[in-house]
Amino acid sequence: MFLKRIELQGFKSFADKTIIDFEDEVTGIVGPNGCGKSNVNDAIRWVLGEQSAKSLRGQSMSDVIFSGSEGRKAVNMAEVTLVFDNSKKHFDIEFDEVSITRRLFRNSGEAEYMINNTPCRLKDVTNMVMDSGLGRDSLSVISQGNIHEIVDVKPEERRPLFEEAAGVAKYKKRKHESLNKLNRTQENLLRVEDIVGELETRVNPLKRQAKKAERYLQMKQELETIEVSVIVDEVQQYTKKIEDLKNKAFDYESQKAIAETTIQVEDQKNQSDREEISSLDRETHKLQSEFVEVVNEISALDSRKTELDEKRKYALDSQDAKARAIELKSMLEEAKYEYEDRDQRVSSLQTDIELASKNYDQVESNFSKLAEENSHLTQMINRLSNRKDVLTNLLKSPFNHQQGVKTIIDQKDSFYGIHGVVSQLLQPQEGYEEAVSSALGGALFHIVSEDEDSARNAISFLKKNRSGRATFLPTSVLKPRGVNTDDLIVADHATGYLGVASDLVAYDDKFEILASSLLGNVLVTEKLVQANELARLLKFRYKIVTMDGEVVHKGGSMTGGKVKNDYSPLTIKKELSTVEHQLQEHSDKSADVKVKLNELQHHLEALKDKKVELQMSLARLQPVLDVKKSKYEKLLDEFKELDVEFDDVELDSTNDNDIVVQMSKAHSKKDEIEASLNNKRERRYTLGKNVEKRDARIRDIRRDLSVLEKVNHEAEMDMVKTETHLENVLQRLSSIYQMTYEHAVTIKQDQEDLNKAREDVLRLRQEIAKLGNVNLDAPAEYEEVRERYELLVSQKEELELAKAKILEAIDEMDEVMSKQFMEMFEKINSELHETFRAMFGGGKARLYLTDPDNVLESGIEIEVQPPGKKVDNMRALSGGEKALLAMSVLFAILRARTIPLCIFDEVEAALDQANVERFARYVSNYRGDSQFIIVTHRPGTMAQCDQLYGVTMQKDGVSKFLKVRLKDAMGYVQEDSMNQEGVVA
Repeated sequence: MFLKRIELQGFKSFADKTIIDFEDEVTGIVGPNGCGKSNVNDAIRWVLGEQSAKSLRGQSMSDVIFSGSEGRKAVNMAEVTLVFDNSKKHFDIEFDEVSITRRLFRNSGEAEYMINNTPCRLKDVTNMVMDSGLGRDSLSVISQGNIHEIVDVKPEERRPLFEEAAGVAKYKKRKHESLNKLNRTQENLLRVEDIVGELETRVNPLKRQAKKAERYLQMKQELETIEVSVIVDEVQQYTKKIEDLKNKAFDYESQKAIAETTIQVEDQKNQSDREEISSLDRETHKLQSEFVEVVNEISALDSRKTELDEKRKYALDSQDAKARAIELKSMLEEAKYEYEDRDQRVSSLQTDIELASKNYDQVESNFSKLAEENSHLTQMINRLSNRKDVLTNLLKSPFNHQQGVKTIIDQKDSFYGIHGVVSQLLQPQEGYEEAVSSALGGALFHIVSEDEDSARNAISFLKKNRSGRATFLPTSVLKPRGVNTDDLIVADHATGYLGVASDLVAYDDKFEILASSLLGNVLVTEKLVQANELARLLKFRYKIVTMDGEVVHKGGSMTGGKVKNDYSPLTIKKELSTVEHQLQEHSDKSADVKVKLNELQHHLEALKDKKVELQMSLARLQPVLDVKKSKYEKLLDEFKELDVEFDDVELDSTNDNDIVVQMSKAHSKKDEIEASLNNKRERRYTLGKNVEKRDARIRDIRRDLSVLEKVNHEAEMDMVKTETHLENVLQRLSSIYQMTYEHAVTIKQDQEDLNKAREDVLRLRQEIAKLGNVNLDAPAEYEEVRERYELLVSQKEELELAKAKILEAIDEMDEVMSKQFMEMFEKINSELHETFRAMFGGGKARLYLTDPDNVLESGIEIEVQPPGKKVDNMRALSGGEKALLAMSVLFAILRARTIPLCIFDEVEAALDQANVERFARYVSNYRGDSQFIIVTHRPGTMAQCDQLYGVTMQKDGVSKFLKVRLKDAMGYVQEDSMNQEGVVA
């Protein structure tokens, strides 16, 4: 059998799942009116693609879903599946068994189609059944309601029946699709031609503008390449010049500092020496007065001594031995006194020289220690100064290791909405630098922007120039953070708690949201132990930092330790302050040491002069001692020659020996004064020479310094000009080309001649200016219009080609359809005479075209003549005659072409009993060729069925099937008749 079974569920009155198996060639479906037997026919048509709810005896398509009854609820889905045997390939599909399923959902109105349980489109179902004899326009499915339409319709409306039989329906559908496609193609072609015409008026002007823009861009690119290279060269030249000028300035400052220091030192020395000279002059003047007095005193004593010596000479020349002895003893005592006095003075000088040497050595040792301390202080000052310079440079450029941040901050004035870096905007209170730095962490180097647009603009600049990465904090998206009030109460009573980090920083009012967002929920304690305890009290819900920078994170993890050279902008300020304080302390201490060194230096010089003075005095006194000793020894020898005991000689009490004592004292004082005068004069001479040399040196230094100042002033002016030039070229690079110098260096091209390159820049600028207004969008617009124009021209050509191909295909299909249609038409026409005679018991009938010259569009008329009648108009036929005529046409088609399945829904209802039996018997002639499913309630038709399905409807409004084979039913009837005859007998 072609149709093997039908599976229904939820379709009309078949609420429950129902399976109808077709095992015989002729199957009848019988039942009383209203039982739902015609729903089988509707189900088959519905699955095969019927889209008219009216044809399915409903108002809307949802009417095919079981809507419920008194005893049953409505269902939400209708589903019908037809299972076909495709072993003879009635369907153009490779499977031997084909199932077609259609579902409809009530709530969504969604429909589903499946072929062999694979989802598909309605079009796929329609295309598969087309020309198989089951098409919607064929006579394979006929109901009582539309059988008369075969006769009553217009000739043109009757044509699809024969096209389906001829197998040209698919060609006609394709032709219709081709014609629709041709119409669409023609419409598209007209539209494309209009657009092409419009674009033609735009292409040429845009082409000129595009060439102008391309020329402009080419020159602009050439200008950028050359000017950027020129700028880089100029920057390098200016930078080198500035570096040289800075070196010169540094050299000048060094020389100036040295010169000024030297002048200051020399001036101080001269001042000190002049004061000493003045003091020496006063002392010398005083000593000179004293020297004159001593010399006068010595002169007077010499006069007295001369008189005394004359007296002694006279006494010695006398022959009185006693008188001679007295005089010799007196002279001996004087000589002894003079000798002992000079010897004592020599010993005293030697002692003083030794003491002066010891004092000098002691002061020199103290001077060496103080000089060593001063050297150590100088080294410390140098180290601290170097450290201060390093920290100052770090503070000036704290982002050298953050290239992206450095680039944006250096170019800050070129960007809208860039406020600065977090470390610049949030300043910790003194002592809290480490804590705040640890609290901020990596956010120290985040850049604060006004909004997201300004951040995106800066990121685009970094990306374009490949200048590193940076993190931005748009204040417009920041959210305030804080500590729960209850948690603050707990923290306030905790040991070592210092406060919330946001309260320990200073900031501008507009950055309050920044401080709150970054530090509003961070707590500060003194020590790590206290931080751990507070974290436990607060259930590890907050970050806690210590004064030393340790961190207890949310959850309890800890961070601590110290990294060498671990700097942050906040800790740099703290360390710089400490270094500056230490530097001031060491500088003050060094100044005190230098004062002491200067004092010791003068003391050493004084001690040295004193030592020299003593040594000179000793040198002058030593010969005098030798003379006095020789004199004493000579007189002693002369006295011994007298052979007189020394003690026996009594001196005259009037002996004037005190003159010798006075003269000795006067000579000693004279020697002291003379030595001091010589020393002071020599010292004054030395100091005067030193002052003269220093004055000459100071004059030379000041003259050289004046020349240096002039040169330095010229260098400073040159520096200002160079820095201005450098700033201008960098600003031009940034503003015109949106480019950093670092990026410019990477794209720089070598310039053989910088002056020529500058000339090229001026030339290109002039040429660009000559271009006038340039539409920079023109190349893209022209390219877009050109591509569209060329595309549309290509589409136009394709459409024209497609149109030609469609027309060619239509002509070919017309030829095929004409040939196939006429062959089938003639074949059916030849068979119609026999089928008509069989159905009517005589008479004749034929088919003819209403317009033989237009085979593809001509209507089909039926000319009939029942036995004994002459019919001019088929509408005059009775209902039964119309039904017989329709059946005659159907059977003629079946004879001309095998149709695998025919479904009749009470088509014989209008026939009398004799015609019903004739119809039923005629159906039997097609056994083996076609399968028949007949919905009927006529016994004559039932008698010719191989199998009957009885349809009943219970009280719940649901149709049920009862299957009965005809031969079994006949046996039951015969058996029952025999039993009845036996009872009668």
